[in-house]
Amino acid sequence: MKKRTMFVLAMSCLLLSGICWNDLKNKPKYTLHLPEVEKLEKITINQKEITNKKTMSEILNQLNKKRTTKEKSIQDSPVNTKEKLKIDFHFIEKGVSTIFLYQKNNHFYIEQPYNGIYKITESEYNNVKKLV
Repeated sequence: MKKRTMFVLAMSCLLLSGICWNDLKNKPKYTLHLPEVEKLEKITINQKEITNKKTMSEILNQLNKKRTTKEKSIQDSPVNTKEKLKIDFHFIEKGVSTIFLYQKNNHFYIEQPYNGIYKITESEYNNVKKLV
């Protein structure tokens, strides 16, 4: 009886660990969505307006690499960050889309609220910061 109980327990543990591993492995990926410069009226970075298409294009080129993450953003704005840049994309049609660039624990990130948190390089962060 003891052997059978131990066997059932061991099999249950294996099954449970397999389910947990599969769940972690298949965690959803989030993709950064940025607009096309042609659809923008302006970009504001920390309330500074940028309307020059060339500058807007440079900003988007720094950020618009294929970025995916498994880390979900669950808030309107990042917390406990250093040097946060709020970037608002104002569309010609109507509406605004927001992302944040920031430094946290010596790493640099783009956060798209309720989408994902994406790692970026320090140079990408600094290049956008220079354009402001």
